[in-house]
Amino acid sequence: MSIADTLDISRSKASKRRVAEAVDILRYKDVKSATIERLKITWEADERVKDLPQQLQIGEGLYYLLDNISLPVSADDLILGRIVDEVPDADGETLLVKTAQEWHRGIPLWMKDGGHECFDWETPLKLGLSGMENFAQKELDRRVEAGEKGAHLDFLRGAIRIYQAYRNFSLRYAEAAEEAGLIDQSKNCMANAEHAPETFAEALQLMWTIGFVYCAMASSNPTLTFGRMDELLWDYYVSDIQSGLLTREKAGDMIQDFYCKNNLILGRGEHQMSGGSENDTGWLRNLTYDAPQYVVIGGRKTDGSLLANELTEILLERVVPRFENPVMVLRYTRDMPDHIWRLACDKMRTNSSFMVYSDENIIPAMSHCGIDEKDAPTYTMHGCNWPDIPGKQRQVSGYMPVMPEVFLRAFLEGEEEPENIDELYRRFAEVFKVDMENAAQGYLKFRESWNRDDPGHLRIDDCFTEGPISNAKSWLLGSIKYPSIVCAICSIASLVDCFAAIDELVFTSQKITIAELREAIKNNFDGYEQIRQLCLNAPKFGRDDDRADRHAVRLLNVITEVIDQVSHPQDEDGFIVFRCLETDMRHIRFGKDTGATADGRFAGKPLSENTSPYPGSCTEGITAMLRSVAKMPLHYINSGALNVRMQTSMVEGEEGLDRISSLLRTYFDMGGLQVQVSVADTEELKDAQEHPEEHRDLMVRITGYSAVFVDMCKKAQDEIIRRQEMGM
Repeated sequence: MSIADTLDISRSKASKRRVAEAVDILRYKDVKSATIERLKITWEADERVKDLPQQLQIGEGLYYLLDNISLPVSADDLILGRIVDEVPDADGETLLVKTAQEWHRGIPLWMKDGGHECFDWETPLKLGLSGMENFAQKELDRRVEAGEKGAHLDFLRGAIRIYQAYRNFSLRYAEAAEEAGLIDQSKNCMANAEHAPETFAEALQLMWTIGFVYCAMASSNPTLTFGRMDELLWDYYVSDIQSGLLTREKAGDMIQDFYCKNNLILGRGEHQMSGGSENDTGWLRNLTYDAPQYVVIGGRKTDGSLLANELTEILLERVVPRFENPVMVLRYTRDMPDHIWRLACDKMRTNSSFMVYSDENIIPAMSHCGIDEKDAPTYTMHGCNWPDIPGKQRQVSGYMPVMPEVFLRAFLEGEEEPENIDELYRRFAEVFKVDMENAAQGYLKFRESWNRDDPGHLRIDDCFTEGPISNAKSWLLGSIKYPSIVCAICSIASLVDCFAAIDELVFTSQKITIAELREAIKNNFDGYEQIRQLCLNAPKFGRDDDRADRHAVRLLNVITEVIDQVSHPQDEDGFIVFRCLETDMRHIRFGKDTGATADGRFAGKPLSENTSPYPGSCTEGITAMLRSVAKMPLHYINSGALNVRMQTSMVEGEEGLDRISSLLRTYFDMGGLQVQVSVADTEELKDAQEHPEEHRDLMVRITGYSAVFVDMCKKAQDEIIRRQEMGM
């Protein structure tokens, strides 16, 4: 029996009903189900606001939507906030066709939010919706008194209306809950409409209200992070426990209902690899579809002390392995209490939506790229494995260099052949620097537009981010402390294997020449099978083999040095570039567009994904693989996913928990950055393809989110199976 099973024995019947409802909806909701009522009301709102400036359109449009949307309530609800989700009739399908033709992913043109962020949760908890409205009103009054006119005032008027829309929605839900006999829940919503939260229940309800509206009604693919909840809610928890208003079990029930609500709003399917399959709801029918919402726990506080409290434990205990959301992000520290670490590992081995990041790397990486030391420890992550400084940082530009493609240009172009491995490194750095400078120029040109007297489009997230309200300008136009470029360093393992093969075969053993390898690659190894076999059998990253791993260290140092040279983050005119070892699942698409490579890979085949070694490379077991990854200078890296698929037998029983706890703690103590585990044997996955109804609960990690394996299309399932099954 796992730790989770032991804890679940004492759960109330109502708690179990809530979990059962969420699991049932995740597994059996009709794929064609849609939030049709939301669409109908949004179209009505669109007609009403069409003649207004965009900043007022979104304020008045959201108010109309939240003033007219149905307010479903269940007798078991502790946290209020559901959406009507139904299989549309013929008229509904016609509306979907119209929406697809005129709007992007189910939201009108005046709704600009695209999610992928962490809000500034501290401010709504401190001020409440009413206090945030008052702050915006004072800024509007100040500007009017100063004689300002124009769009900046509309920006603030629209923001005020958004706060009012949320407050009115809370009042409406308070009335609906009272009618349903949910008196405490009604009081929580009423309080949130009138003032800042004063209790744990009010604070949790406020966070869900803000997030629920954003995710289910206003943002396409929201991927919203709810922040470090064990820190945000701690003072409320302690105060309510001391006053007798709350018990540990009641807090756990509310947290678990919050988890349930995050799943009730989802559709069916998986978007990165299976999008468009018959088992797929899609963004048009459901704005949340399979978007991951994150909860972050643990890690260092701004004063350097450890965040690990009773609320951390409760948030872990109440994780349900069969849920997709929220994705739990545990921030690892060397001094993390063992009981919390074991509880986290227990959740991972039961296939929960779970990942771990190391503060020992991320905090220094944040400081290195230009984040103030006091802000660096506040970092969170959003889907899929992208970093945030909550409320103070947003990505305004992105760049995804496909490293094996950069290698090919450095290796193949030009008549002169590199005479040694150092020369190849120099060429690689030169090619990458030109690419990085081009990306930077695009960002800098965009940055010049921020000085125009233009507030930009108002977004809902502008209302929950530091800067936009006080500056009367959207975060997208620079009114935020840390506007940043996110550089996704794609397919690092494939790049490493290319350098390792050339170093070994050309410069060390001299089994082949540069000219021969160039010709073999240019011809996709057609007629060069002997050379290809040599490349396939060359040293590979993931085997704890220094002949390959030293190239991983050197290459990552070269890449980060080039980024530093281009961004010069410590200078006054520098800019922030987050460095992420990330492909999501684009390694498949990138591979289709990339020629044959020196690691023996044919043109068009997938590249390595995220931080992971290339499938089939890890012939020496999981320990060797983790050692290879941990050798890299990951203290320069802001995020990156390491997908690990483990055999079930490795983690079973108390011995299995000891094994995974010790293995992963050692990996992080050696310098590991991140890990996310799928526990699934290859034969189990194959059987699930043949007999899906027998494996409805089989969950797998994709990148920064989880998916129900049997809801994925066969091509996507095959890619999960292709991931190397790791044994000791």
